Amino acid sequence: MNENMEVIKNGSILIEKNCIKEIRDGRIEMPDAEYFDAEGMIVMPGFVNTHTHVPMTMLRGYADDLPLHTWLNDHIFPAEARMVTPENVTVATRLAFIEMIKSGTTCFNDMYFFEDIIAAEAKKAGIRAVIGESLIDFPTPSFHTLDEGIARCESLVQQWYGNDLIHPTVCAHSPYTCSKQTLRKAKDITEKYNIPLHIHVAETRKEVEDVTAQTGASPAEYLYSIGLLDRNVIAAHSVWLNPKDIELYARTHTSVAHCPKSNLKLASGIADTDAYLKAGVNVSIGTDGTASNNTLDMVEETRFAALLPKGTRYNPEAVSARTALRMATINGARALGVGHLTGSLETGKRADLIVIHADASNMIPVYDEYSAIVYAANSKNIRSSMVNGKWIMQNREVLNIDKEATMHAMQHLVNESRKCNQ
Repeated sequence: MNENMEVIKNGSILIEKNCIKEIRDGRIEMPDAEYFDAEGMIVMPGFVNTHTHVPMTMLRGYADDLPLHTWLNDHIFPAEARMVTPENVTVATRLAFIEMIKSGTTCFNDMYFFEDIIAAEAKKAGIRAVIGESLIDFPTPSFHTLDEGIARCESLVQQWYGNDLIHPTVCAHSPYTCSKQTLRKAKDITEKYNIPLHIHVAETRKEVEDVTAQTGASPAEYLYSIGLLDRNVIAAHSVWLNPKDIELYARTHTSVAHCPKSNLKLASGIADTDAYLKAGVNVSIGTDGTASNNTLDMVEETRFAALLPKGTRYNPEAVSARTALRMATINGARALGVGHLTGSLETGKRADLIVIHADASNMIPVYDEYSAIVYAANSKNIRSSMVNGKWIMQNREVLNIDKEATMHAMQHLVNESRKCNQ
């Protein structure tokens, strides 16, 4: 799967250290090589999840079936104030990584608190991470003042800048929780280090109405007016974009992190991704956090990304399987500024790949590989995963995280939280 979307029916991939050295038809003979037999499998780039809040696994199912602003302000923010500690973030992050790895994610983009812990855990797990401390105009579990938050943010960037596996970014929560000054400070850091800016934009109709009332412009227009939209920006959700907003995204090369399941569950709306793509906007796919999704399964998310535009546009040709899979891999890597490293299987790129059991009963017969992956596969078909030339899962066993200990620790965390609420 490369820029030309080629399929090699019986090919081999030669990996040296952390890079793909050669891809070709037939078997590559190397006397001293370690061979992995993938007969009956599809080998493809791992999924790139462009919008997550991984420690929210501790809040999976905590407050369901509520409007976003009620869910966030009355339930999630208060719960985070009680539960989000360094110790709990460690446990919740490990649980998230188990789920992500087992469903084929090899790279994710995270916005949360105590991101230094998340980065360190990602390094241990061997998963590629784009991470940034969430900046917001009120106290959070990881900082009490905005200046402290800015300092944490820049410290994280300096700690991981240039790392082989962990890629720092800057996260400004949203136009409705961050002042113009906060947004500009966040943008200044991204320009100083030439790294991405991650932000929620136009997620709900209420957000658009509120921002428009306050600023006289839509969220996208407002961000453009203060110099925030450009090729380094990942705008999560972007559900409520008007034609002018779409044109601004395309002109500035701002990328969208489309989160179809979270948007559906919170009744935020359905982004017109078919129109975005046709206008030249780079659209990628994210899961959002498990408090609003409630999974981190990119296989399922990609299927939703392909099916929803067909239903809303009454057009079976809207967002094809190939386009959806491109959104979940190539487009995602491009959005995160790591397209030169990952997102496709090409000579010179990092060996970030997954192995899918194509001979499984739920997938055969395979007439078209792209259709089979998007419309028929489930996460259990993903047998092995490699990041940066190293296996992080083999035959469904996650190699660098103790699953049983993590699940036990999560249950203990939840039990203790329930005691505090009684």
